[in-house]
Amino acid sequence: MKKDMNGQNFFARDFKQLEVWKKAVSLSEKIYILAKEFPKHEQYGLRSQLERASVSISSNLAEGQGFVGIFPNQVYHFYAIACGSAFETRSQIELIYRVGYVNLETYQQLEKEICEIIKMLFALIKKVKRECA
Repeated sequence: MKKDMNGQNFFARDFKQLEVWKKAVSLSEKIYILAKEFPKHEQYGLRSQLERASVSISSNLAEGQGFVGIFPNQVYHFYAIACGSAFETRSQIELIYRVGYVNLETYQQLEKEICEIIKMLFALIKKVKRECA
């Protein structure tokens, strides 16, 4: 079976085997824990948007993986949405730092994690493009 640059089985049907999915879920978990401490008025604002954007990364990876081997173009579509959600999450991480909801150390850790996820998503998308060509 074909593997990507991280050694993961690209054609695996179980999305939980994708390293990028694991990292995305871990990041979402951290964001949910942090967001509990945001001001109450952010419950339906930035907090909700950040939580939803971060969850969208792993959700779209899972949905796309469901099409592997059946509809390759759909895989690409969902991975591209996951990538867009990762950039949205990165922007919101920047904002929560700038408005003082997280300290510098927390911001730097979140920034490092989301940038790693984005790099992994780009690699995965390139792999899908090559496989579908």
